[in-house]
Amino acid sequence: MFLNGSLFWYMMGIIFVVIAFAFKAFVEDRGWVLTWWKGLIAVVTYTIFSLSLYAWGTLVGENESGAGFKFFLLGLFVTLVLAVVLWRFLSAKPKNA
Repeated sequence: MFLNGSLFWYMMGIIFVVIAFAFKAFVEDRGWVLTWWKGLIAVVTYTIFSLSLYAWGTLVGENESGAGFKFFLLGLFVTLVLAVVLWRFLSAKPKNA
């Protein structure tokens, strides 16, 4: 099979590095301050999205496509909530400015 487990995670690692560098460049271009805990929220958001996508693919492969789709939607919802929280933290102006 073309997308076995190790190849999938290898490709997800490459995509993660590209997304991380692009996110850092985006934050610097906007003039936002990226602290360690904001970076941690970004990594957790990406990890939840990746794991829900992988679980969806696994469940579809085991003929549980309904459960896989619902699980993916739940993961997507959590990802969107975390992304909005991260966006609000990044775009907020410091109180002493």
